[in-house]
Formats: sequence, structure tokens, C-alpha cells
Amino acid sequence: MSSFKCAIFDLDGTLVNTIDDLAGACELLLKKYNFSAKWSLDDYKKFVGNGAKLLVKRAFDNTLSDDELNLRYEEFKVIYNNIKLDHAYPYEGIVEQLNILKEQGIKLCVVTNKPNAAAKGMVEYIFGKGFFDVIIGAVDGIPNKPDPANVLKALDIVKCSPKDSLYFGDSDVDMITARNAGIEAIGVSWGFRSFTELFAQHPSAIIDEPKYISKLF
Repeated sequence: MSSFKCAIFDLDGTLVNTIDDLAGACELLLKKYNFSAKWSLDDYKKFVGNGAKLLVKRAFDNTLSDDELNLRYEEFKVIYNNIKLDHAYPYEGIVEQLNILKEQGIKLCVVTNKPNAAAKGMVEYIFGKGFFDVIIGAVDGIPNKPDPANVLKALDIVKCSPKDSLYFGDSDVDMITARNAGIEAIGVSWGFRSFTELFAQHPSAIIDEPKYISKLF
């Protein structure tokens, strides 16, 4: 019998494929300001992971002043919140795996660098209100991942310790976050980043399909 009592998941690229709408929101913002950068979907996959403000900064090719970035970031949040569910969908097999964990009494948490309102709205729409025990997104003034603050906050809410938990994510940011929080990291290779990037951070395991999630508990 596994000793793990809690599963913490990144959102974008781990539970839900969101890249089309993240890229779409950036493209709408770039078009508004006649910014001529031509980014591919693969480019956007590299831009995400460190929060929406850095995504906007990278989309504008690091050309914005701090004041400009703050304004564009606020605009991005509005645009993205309006289209965030247009193309987003859970990866195949994710819902089934989460249900298996729930049946086993595992606490389920989402900790993401997506803005908090967008994160909660998306998770509750796709998976149902109350499906996850905790959903924590990015809030201005609180450090984003890889700072472990929000992960540790989630653990405190569900009364679990780092040693009782597994952390699932698709990027180096996630693997570093898990390490900073003292949690075993599980890389998922179906997301936005490469196996090589995950492997370089020495996670406890890398899984290629969602069906392996429940086998770790």
C-alpha cells in the first residue's frame, strides 16, 4: 500500500491542453499594438510556464518597459479570461485517472502559475466544482513557481506533508518547484516541454501517458 496521500498537479500542459488559447490571447494583444513578431505554437510552448506576465513579456520579444508590461499583462488577463475555454481540453485519460485517485482517498490539488481567476474558472468548468480539494493560481504579490509557497499552502490546506505527496508537471519549472518544496517530482512528457528538459532536472520518474498516474499510488 502506497504511503502517498496527496497528488499536486500543474495545470497547463499537465491536466489540460491550453496552448491554443494562450497563444491566441497573445496574438490578439500583439495585433492590438501592431507588434509584428511571428511566433509559432512551439514558440509559445517555450514561453509558458513562468506565469502570464512573463508570457506577455516574451511574446513582445522582451521589448516592453516595466510600465508597459504591467499594462499589457492586465489586458492579457482580460483577453485570456474571455477565450480560455475556446479550445482547452483535458488530456486523454486524465479524468479517469483523477477519479481513480479520488476513489482511493487521495487529496487532489492544482497549483499553477496561471492567474488565479482563470485557473479556478477553467478547472471548475472542465472537472466540476469541488472536484479538486484545492486550486491555487497566481496572485499578484505572491511568488510564482518555482517558489514553493503556493505548493506548501496547498499541502497545509489538505493537511498533508511533502513526504506524503507527489507533484506532477510538464516543465523544468515544475520539477524545480517540487524540489524546492521537498516533494517527489513526476515529469509528464505529454505537455509543452521536452523529455530532455524534464530529465535534466532529475525527477523521480517521467511518465509518457496519463494512465501511469494512478500506478504511482
